[in-house]
Amino acid sequence: MSDSILQAGLQGVRSGIDQFGRAVGQIAAASNSSSSTTSNSIVDSLVEIKQAQQTVESSAAVIKVADETLGSLLDELA
Repeated sequence: MSDSILQAGLQGVRSGIDQFGRAVGQIAAASNSSSSTTSNSIVDSLVEIKQAQQTVESSAAVIKVADETLGSLLDELA
């Protein structure tokens, strides 16, 4: 059970990192564009970066809990 929780946490971290990479790419592309929607695109990408940060932080918390639970189980068995 804790293994699947750990896997879910790791997947969440990967997802957040991927989301961050996409948002950074969008900002880079928008900064090379001269359209009037550039500022909206950058703001949207900054919001996406914040969401990615929260995804990584919450997934890291899940990993920490899974690690602590596994540690407690191992202590009980030892």
